[in-house]
Amino acid sequence: MPTPVIIDTDPGLDDALALFIACASPELDIIAVTTVAGNIGLWRTTTNALKLLHHLGRDEIPVIAGSAQALRRGAIEAAPIHGEDGLGGADLPLPERRPLATEASEWMARELLRRPSHSVRILALGPLTNVAQLVESRPDAARRLAGIIAMGGAVREAGNVTQFAEFNIAADPEAASIVFGSGIAVTLVPLDVTRKVLADREWNTTLSAKGGKVAQTAQALIEAYLRNFEARVSAKGKNRGALVQPFTPKFPMHDPCVVLRAIEPGLFGAEALALRVVIDRSERDGATVIDSEAGELVEVLTRVDSGRALAAILAKLVALP
Repeated sequence: MPTPVIIDTDPGLDDALALFIACASPELDIIAVTTVAGNIGLWRTTTNALKLLHHLGRDEIPVIAGSAQALRRGAIEAAPIHGEDGLGGADLPLPERRPLATEASEWMARELLRRPSHSVRILALGPLTNVAQLVESRPDAARRLAGIIAMGGAVREAGNVTQFAEFNIAADPEAASIVFGSGIAVTLVPLDVTRKVLADREWNTTLSAKGGKVAQTAQALIEAYLRNFEARVSAKGKNRGALVQPFTPKFPMHDPCVVLRAIEPGLFGAEALALRVVIDRSERDGATVIDSEAGELVEVLTRVDSGRALAAILAKLVALP
């Protein structure tokens, strides 16, 4: 039987690929897509979710908007990476349908209470704001989750928004701390593994050559990231007055690794680690640190078979229409 999942997301280039892969996976029953502010603002992430599902021919999957801001702080966004629209300028039509007229954490609670306990998982691709609101407002419903697989954190590696912090955790560290301490089984998919699953232009050319309409869109999304990354590196070099050495940009499959963990767990190795989220507004704010005394026990992915993971992603994307 397929596993019922709620995909909580802030699309986002890699979010879009993760959604494509999930929709190509009969192992998953996507009961809803909930949206959160993250890579860009909530209106845009919700609009993007509707566009992406329409592009996939999956308009039957409900979309529910969640939180427009972090629990206890202002927003940070990643438009320089994902583009102002979050999808690198991809020209996708907006369907006539609209998000459901309810709030994401309220919808989650009602859905969890009407389904068998421990039957539904959340695949969290963005900041954990919606999930933390569920935990705080409806702990009775949250306890019925089978688990949460979340992209976030940098445990033994440097962050990507600061030296210490990864974007999803840094965007709402209070929410991450609440979710880690909720008693719900959490699997964290950190930069430690996602940075090892890298698509270059050669891989992207293969995707375009082998796939259909959705694969062509995926190829364009990856190329948008590669161009944006090249532009940022070049601009930084010019600002420093330095000569930028030739390099090969690569697309890290951050959010697709969450879906891969749900459908092919054997691709990854994991450790049970006591993690604490730093919440002190210092330079280490948003860091996920191993702390045997004050940390919460989390399953952390620490190893990945990169070649098999990229092959699995390619196979899923080219299987789509």
